[in-house]
Amino acid sequence: MSDVIDRPILGEEAAAQSRLRIIDCDVHPSIHAHSDIEQFMPKCWQEHLRTYGSHLRTPYIGTTPYPRSSPLIARRDAWPPTGGPPGSDLDFMRKQHLDPLDIEYGILQVLDLFIFSQQNLEFGAAIQRAINDWQLALWSDRDPRLKASILAGQDDTEFAIAEIERCAKIGRYVQINVCPRANEPLGRRRYWPIYARAQELGLPLGIHVGGYGGHAPTGGGWPSYYVEEHQSNAHTMAAQLTSLVLEGVPERFPNLKIVFIEGGFGWIPSAT
Repeated sequence: MSDVIDRPILGEEAAAQSRLRIIDCDVHPSIHAHSDIEQFMPKCWQEHLRTYGSHLRTPYIGTTPYPRSSPLIARRDAWPPTGGPPGSDLDFMRKQHLDPLDIEYGILQVLDLFIFSQQNLEFGAAIQRAINDWQLALWSDRDPRLKASILAGQDDTEFAIAEIERCAKIGRYVQINVCPRANEPLGRRRYWPIYARAQELGLPLGIHVGGYGGHAPTGGGWPSYYVEEHQSNAHTMAAQLTSLVLEGVPERFPNLKIVFIEGGFGWIPSAT
């Protein structure tokens, strides 16, 4: 046996190895302004964003469908002193979250611009690519603790695969993100090429609550208030887990890791 293996671990080294390490798997970086991502978009889509904005797959145009109890559902002290929405200032994020809690790594989960929910899939694809680059340039490059996710809009499977391949070559993304509210349940075979590539690359499939798939989020139709819609996120996760299992995704892709994010777990007993 080598001396390195046999020697006792003492002092600071032992403390470092036994230290509790915190990985925050759900850090939401926000876009301060559209100009933040325009530098990563072709001119035609920059003009499209300025002229037409977002058209979501909901009965509403350019807005979320329900009034919220407070701006962006955020605490007052989460708003950066430099302006912009919560999560848009890296220095403030360090001061308020990463440093005082000694976060080892934070995995970025981008929800801005409803990238998975655009009616214009080509426009949605352009935003996704821009935000994938924006994550590295404005977050991971400036703080190595923050790990980017590959946003892959599954309803345009061909582009999703191309974007996964592009980002995988960069080699700095730690998971592939898809939306739980798509045109069809996630177990459908139209989405399987994404799962196949994720398994081949050894990247987990991250499924974070939210988005609009063009269908009412509750079994009773479109709710009136955000608090109603918020509760339906748990139902969405239960439905997608059921779809993935019963349509054979874990059996077909046994090495694929699937992570449900911010969807709670109280629904698991009834789902199983």
